[in-house]
Order: sequence, then structure tokens, then C-alpha cells
Amino acid sequence: MTIRRRELLRQLGSAAAAAAVFPKVIESASAEDPTARRVRLNRNESAYGPSEKANAAFQEMLKEVNRYPGDEVENLRAGLAAAHGVQPENLTLGCGSTEIMRMAAEACLGHGKTLATASSTYDFITHAARLVGAEVRSVPLSRDYGHDLEAMTKAATASGLVYICNPNNPTGTLTPKSDLETFLRKVPSGVAVLMDEAYHDYVAPTSAYASWAAGAAANPQLIVTRTFSKIYGLAGLRVGYAVSSTETAKRLATRRVPMDVSSVAARVALAALADTAYTKKIAATNANDRQEFFNQVNARMLRCLDSQTNFVLMRTGSSGEEAAKMLRKQGVLVGAGYPGFEKHIRVSLGLPEDMESFWRTWDSLMPHHPM
Repeated sequence: MTIRRRELLRQLGSAAAAAAVFPKVIESASAEDPTARRVRLNRNESAYGPSEKANAAFQEMLKEVNRYPGDEVENLRAGLAAAHGVQPENLTLGCGSTEIMRMAAEACLGHGKTLATASSTYDFITHAARLVGAEVRSVPLSRDYGHDLEAMTKAATASGLVYICNPNNPTGTLTPKSDLETFLRKVPSGVAVLMDEAYHDYVAPTSAYASWAAGAAANPQLIVTRTFSKIYGLAGLRVGYAVSSTETAKRLATRRVPMDVSSVAARVALAALADTAYTKKIAATNANDRQEFFNQVNARMLRCLDSQTNFVLMRTGSSGEEAAKMLRKQGVLVGAGYPGFEKHIRVSLGLPEDMESFWRTWDSLMPHHPM
């Protein structure tokens, strides 16, 4: 959706007038109606869903839903190992990467140990850490919204875990490759590092970024997690994995829930993994969608962070949580309430019609924003 500035001004003027004359009409168009369509831009899901090959595998596996997981899981492990240039023994599967984080917390933390993490970042692992009695130390992001690795090194005790989400959620920003290289060389012995690369596939090629998955096999301190919930469009099937040394993989495996990855999920994930043409297509489409979002932000003289992912953290000028509530009443769901970013909302990139709904609703609710 491309809107010229003059047309945008005209639309915003109309929206402001409508809000003044018919405020109750706008307010009553509420998503509280269970039959109303909700625009889901709050969970960083892929708007485009899985590939045709993955869908075909799903249909084929419906005949096997009466069976427990078997060869499908080992085939997925072997496929992932080949994709990353490691051995199957370096792979740990889980029910989404969140289960891997729980395993890592149980394996690396406990009473008297510390989790060092950023603020703001994806916070599931902090809950897992507290469940095993670990202390959680949060370090503010750097001025350029990367991880402050020096401060995080100081926050890590002689034994514990450092969590790094790169690209980061909710900011969508990168921690530079050079900084991570220096950091990994200085990590104290006895401290593990979990590198969350959930959004890896959305990052455009750049010298400032690199994946650490292949290198994790040779580093007993490093665990790299990935997920099929994002670019592969399989959030509902819950498949994640970790690449680590063989010894670390064994420690993680002892914390696995038996048969946590279903035969259907494993077979579909393998089909999705093999369809590299589709993931490249989605990455390119997402880059275009993201640029269009930036264009719309700039046209309204708003501000947002320079995301490398399938979501954007946008400044609201006032309470992000209040803005999210107002949008929700109109059936548009976004994220909000992130420490240090209280005046922001996180908007997942949706289909073109979803983004049109978002901006139309935003313009009707926020006519006070400067042009």
C-alpha cells in the first residue's frame, strides 16, 4: 500500500473530522464482538503461512495422526544437521524454541546461579530461570539498541547463563558480529551462552551480522536456538531446536519432555526446511513489507527503530499500552508494555490488507499526531 503525502493529509483530515463529529461511532466499532475479524499483528507470526510443500506434507501426515513420533523426528534431526554442517548429535529438538530455553535454564541454572539478560528482550527464559531458583540480572540495551555485552559479562557470575536474542525482540535490532566475537572469547568458564536466532532468516546479508549455529557444535559454552514458528510459518505446530556441542546436547536432552515433537510436526518441518526457495521468497517479501511500513511511518512523521525482522517497534508519543488498548477495541492487535519502551508499540508485519487496516485504524484513533 503506497499513499502519497497529499492523499495522506486528506485522509487524516477526514479521519480527524469523523472522530470529532462521530466519536461514538468509531468507539462502537469494537472488536469485543466475537464475530468481528481481528487483525493479528501482536505475535510476530508469518502472515504468509507455510509453503505448498509443507502444506502437502501436512495433508499426507493426517493419515498418521494415530501414531506416536518415530522416524520422522530422527529424519528432521538429520536434515537440520546437514543444513548446519554439524552432526545429528549436536541437535536438540523441542516443542518450540521456548522448550529449549526451559531445558537450558534447568541444565545451566539453579539456586546460587545467575541469568544475565537484556532489557528489553524476549523474556520467556527469565520465567524459566526463576522457576529453578536462579537470580535474574537485566542489563539495559546499548544506545544503538544492541546488547551491552560488557555489562552483561559483568552481570554474569562465575556460574550461570547469558541470554542473547539476536536479532532482538521487541526491538528488531542487531548486536554487531564483531562485538559478539569479542564477547564469546571473554565468557568466563562455567558460564553458558544461549543465542536466540529466531529471526535469523529475516536479516539481509550484512557484514555486521552472522549466525553462530555452525560454530556452536565446537563450543561447549554455546547454545544456539532456532524455530520453525517464524519464517517457515509453522507457529501452530511448535517445533524448535538447538545446536550445541554433543556434551551440551546430552545435558539438554535429559530435560526433554518425551515425544515433545509430534510425527506430524516433524514431517512438516522437514518439508519446510527443504523448501529453501520459499523461505528466500518470504524473506524478500518481508523486506518489501518492512520498507513500506517505514514509508508509512515517515509519511506521518512518526518514529520507529530500524528493524531487521518481521516486526517494527514504533513510537506512539504517549503510553504504548493505552494505544494498544485503543487499537484492540477496533480489532487490531499489537504488542506493548516493554521495559524501557513504554511509549512504543510492536507491530508485526501482516498481509497488505492487514497493514491497510492497521493504518486506517491508527489514523482514525490518533489524528493528534504531528504531520
